[in-house]
Amino acid sequence: MSQSLARNGASDLDKSTIDYAAIADPGHGNSVAGWTGVIIMLIGVTVGCVGFTIHNPTITYVAIGIVVLGLIVGMILRAVGLGNKPKSK
Repeated sequence: MSQSLARNGASDLDKSTIDYAAIADPGHGNSVAGWTGVIIMLIGVTVGCVGFTIHNPTITYVAIGIVVLGLIVGMILRAVGLGNKPKSK
């Protein structure tokens, strides 16, 4: 492949069909609900890895509960309006 093809893109690409607004703001993950839920779940996974590594099933099951809690907290925060706004067409 030549350098000009890689730099300029495909010659059959119709650039008028690209939705540049959607590319500029994909809108996934940038919300309080998303970040809070994911951070809680990451803490749960970290605790679960520690519990699994030291062979302690109690810690591992508590970590599973923390991950589920993160999912529930994220859904509650989205329900109260702290999630992503739906895209208008």
